[in-house]
Amino acid sequence: MSDIMLPPAPESGPGLNDRRHQAFPVLNDAQFAILSSYGQRRSYKADELLFREGDRHVPMFVLRSGRVAVERNTIAGPHQLATHGPGAFTGEVGTLAGRGAIATARAVEDTEVIAIDEEALRQLVVAEADLSELIMRAFILRRVALIEDKCGGTILIGSSHSSDTLRLREFLGRNGQPVAYFDLDLHEGGEMLLQRFGAAATDIPVLISSSGAVYRNPSNRAAADAVGLSPDRMDGKRYDVVVAGAGPAGLAAAVYAASEGLSVAVLDLKAPGGQAGTSSKIENYFGFPTGISGQALAGRGLSQARKFGAEVAVPVEVMRLECDEAPENTEDAAHLRLQMDNGEHIRTRALIIATGARYRKPDLPGLERYEGRGVYYGASFMEATLCARKEVIVVGGGNSAGQAAVFLAAHASHVHVMVRGKGLAASMSHYLIQRLHAAHNVTIHPETSIVELVGEEALQRVRCQRAEEAVRDYPIEHVFLFLGAAPNTGWLNDCIALDGKGFVLTGPDLPAGQWPLPRSPYFLETSRPGIFAVGDVRSGSVKRVATAVGEGAAAIQALHSVLAS
Repeated sequence: MSDIMLPPAPESGPGLNDRRHQAFPVLNDAQFAILSSYGQRRSYKADELLFREGDRHVPMFVLRSGRVAVERNTIAGPHQLATHGPGAFTGEVGTLAGRGAIATARAVEDTEVIAIDEEALRQLVVAEADLSELIMRAFILRRVALIEDKCGGTILIGSSHSSDTLRLREFLGRNGQPVAYFDLDLHEGGEMLLQRFGAAATDIPVLISSSGAVYRNPSNRAAADAVGLSPDRMDGKRYDVVVAGAGPAGLAAAVYAASEGLSVAVLDLKAPGGQAGTSSKIENYFGFPTGISGQALAGRGLSQARKFGAEVAVPVEVMRLECDEAPENTEDAAHLRLQMDNGEHIRTRALIIATGARYRKPDLPGLERYEGRGVYYGASFMEATLCARKEVIVVGGGNSAGQAAVFLAAHASHVHVMVRGKGLAASMSHYLIQRLHAAHNVTIHPETSIVELVGEEALQRVRCQRAEEAVRDYPIEHVFLFLGAAPNTGWLNDCIALDGKGFVLTGPDLPAGQWPLPRSPYFLETSRPGIFAVGDVRSGSVKRVATAVGEGAAAIQALHSVLAS
């Protein structure tokens, strides 16, 4: 059994305290017998470590006898999370992928376990349906509990006025990485904490790993390395399929490819979920009548992909598609070579382009200076906290802008929605328009655009103009931009055909003479056999999550025919 010490439940909604038995189940004899066949027996003496916080490739340990305490380091000393007894097992979602452990496990007394390594664990969760459900649910709930536990593990010290602090908080948060955050402007003792680790306020954001290593304003990759989030070295590896981009389309492709036995790598610079991952609530996605947040949807897709053995590598950016070596008339894409931002190269038989699109930036002087200091391209709980009880501006007329405005209306004193068109009906779902009109603190400004941003170190005022009217000043310090879409296709190196706006052409939309084979291209196939494009990056795609997921699945079906020929 397990003695469980979870953090307090949230103020609203079902808390993890109500699901202790799911987070820490105790196996019956039949379940234990099945698990035993997937691992090896090990013995540990009292006070001996099974694994330490930060260790990679840690097995799942199933207890035969004895007791194991699971704890995390904190600024006040070790913080115990749970004590496992016979029939319990260790691990959480990172265990499936061999990522850094986010807790330490120590034998309380002489203990015997079954150690199941990550490869055997993935075989287990695919082959044993009932056990898979039990283990996956426990793993997910444990990660949620660790995220809510604000007193242990990795420490981040920063300021709400620091754009790099916001960058790191978003990166770690969107990747589901537990972190204890201390804001110098809000938390007493923040300066003393900096001094304790030999840092100063000018160094923020400061990241302190569980081992006590100090990182001053680290890049996302350095932060990922520090907390064990980044992948192992991939240089020289070969895959059946590489998926560039971990949005809904890319994750769906990875799930279907990996579940059908293909070796899969998914590469993404920021986090699973793409633009959809920043959405506070998606209410029109089939099967979720009460809605689901983009991050929750992405987290489920990530867990599925890793369950089937896909390598989801974050933060890794594809810098260049190298396809010059390819013979022109071939179905075999084994020659495809991808160069990544860390200098590594990988090869693949097939490529799924799912790099999506990014919001366009308006031509405003000094825009970059205010990014993260009053100008944002996503509206999560983090940004909502920054603008609580203040007026904000949301620019854009699409669903992303509508979802952001509805979400922010619950936190801000007033939300101004500014659109260049005469209204929202042409570009926004009806249910969102109704929601905006019903909100008492939302004003829609048609035919209005921002003409100037004003402020010293951070945004202080915004100047806007409606049609031909006089320019008006708004003393508003927070602006959220959701302006159209520009495709992330610069890395394709002219290897495939694009439309005039840079989106990838596929199937029947390919220009005459751009297809080299006697057979016709598949609907989602690009001008190069074996390379497919799905989701927002594809020319003519429907910008909806459901469509992106469907395209990811459909591309794999066609891909099987290509690889088999």
